[in-house]
Amino acid sequence: MGKWTFTPASSDRAQGENAALQYEGLKIELNYSSSIFEDFLEAMSSIRHEFNRRSDGTAVSGMCGTDGRSRQDSLV
Repeated sequence: MGKWTFTPASSDRAQGENAALQYEGLKIELNYSSSIFEDFLEAMSSIRHEFNRRSDGTAVSGMCGTDGRSRQDSLV
């Protein structure tokens, strides 16, 4: 998440610590949405893992033109 850091809620309910987002010394406690955000991060991690798994061994030739440059590279 870039410079943002996610700290999950404590598994010990007695401590009562909520999940939090932190950015450059600022802390935003996620009182109501922490479980939803944790589910989102887990889903994003699964998507990234599946993408990496499927893209291993994918031929790079389809991404390059005949001169070896990426098709996204501009000749201008």
